Amino acid sequence: MTRQSERSRRLAGFAAALGAVCIWAGWIPMTRLAVTARLTPEDVAAIRFGMSGLLLAPVLLLRWREVPWRRVSILLPIVIGAGVPYQLLFGHGVGIANSGQAAVLGPGLVSALVTLLAMIFLGERPRRAQLVGLGVTLAGVAFVLGHDLANGHTRIAGYAMIVCASLHWAAYTTGSRALGLHPFVNAAVVAVVNGVFYVPIYLACGGAARLAALPAGDLWLQGLYQGVLTAVLALVAFAFAVGRLGAASAASVIPLSPVLVALFGWLLLGDRIDTPTVVALAAIGLGVLIANRRRAAAATSSG
Repeated sequence: MTRQSERSRRLAGFAAALGAVCIWAGWIPMTRLAVTARLTPEDVAAIRFGMSGLLLAPVLLLRWREVPWRRVSILLPIVIGAGVPYQLLFGHGVGIANSGQAAVLGPGLVSALVTLLAMIFLGERPRRAQLVGLGVTLAGVAFVLGHDLANGHTRIAGYAMIVCASLHWAAYTTGSRALGLHPFVNAAVVAVVNGVFYVPIYLACGGAARLAALPAGDLWLQGLYQGVLTAVLALVAFAFAVGRLGAASAASVIPLSPVLVALFGWLLLGDRIDTPTVVALAAIGLGVLIANRRRAAAATSSG
């Protein structure tokens, strides 16, 4: 592969990752809007995987043989990491923490967790700049947690659920890199398997009556954002980025989203952006710049 083609390949990967990040930046306040109004996290999960499962079922049927179903140890982190458990943990978490705090502990923490998992399970070696950048990012995350602990606030349960959700997403990212499925197949496996297992249980527990009682506008809004943009378009784009860049490099773009998340949360929900959140967002932004400094310099010199 020539230097120019390698550069084009990496640029395409970063473009896909950034596109996914823009969608996910709106997903956190959109989910918080749902779970603090008329919907529960269980409702949102059913809408997300019911719609995305239906949309992607033809893809999975046509490309069924591409999925190594016997490699359960890798498929499970993918299906669970981006599936219903992740959605429920994050949904309940943002019912307690606001958008800015969720942004810091969600996408702000994922890159560090992915780097750790990629080192352990994939043998990837992060660059020194990446480690320094991740250290700065983790300092910002620790500042938010420490501030709440020091002041005796009651959001720790929400924080814990969001951190656990971030670990799930890191497992999905690492598993996607190891399996190397086509992005559409990757998204189809996540959506269809979760939809098949979760939606019937949800409906059997009275979910149909709950959905029927909700305003049609709420259903369509969450269905479009959760089931189409987030679960299909963004997931495909991010899986594509992981294939082009590697798990750790693709995830290094994710911490760019917290500032957008906090801004959207303020505009859409009126979520207050307090000083600890601002400090953490600044640390995450600085960490991203440090982690990607050498990569940017190399891309410039290769032109």
